[in-house]
Amino acid sequence: MTERDLRQEIKASPAQLHYADTLFYGALFGFVLMLITYTLYVFGVLTPQIPLEELPKLWTQSAAAYRAAGDIPQGWGWLALVNKGDICNFIGIAFLAALTILCFLQLAVNLARRGQWLMMTIALLEVLVLCLAASGVLVAGAH
Repeated sequence: MTERDLRQEIKASPAQLHYADTLFYGALFGFVLMLITYTLYVFGVLTPQIPLEELPKLWTQSAAAYRAAGDIPQGWGWLALVNKGDICNFIGIAFLAALTILCFLQLAVNLARRGQWLMMTIALLEVLVLCLAASGVLVAGAH
């Protein structure tokens, strides 16, 4: 069998294509969202939590020192400060981080429609693991 024959024989399933489309358009949306929130920050539309003139002093400090200087809560507490210019940038990043979860959820739905119960269960378990990891419940180490 030639390489050309193999390429014609290998086809992505509809579930794989839907996953890829969701990932592509989700990543595009997340990128645009990051551009918008960064523009709001750079042009001063939203007041930053930490003033720009203080940033050079904090560049050499740890993340903990940065959070302390800006009175920024640890973990998901940043959501309370989403109206601040420098914090709203995290919206796009958080969306991109959650995009894999969204892709796996839609994959699980597609697999259920096709009666592929084992694969659907694996996809849902992956969603569970990713949600637990993002929640901060499974904290390990001193980070």
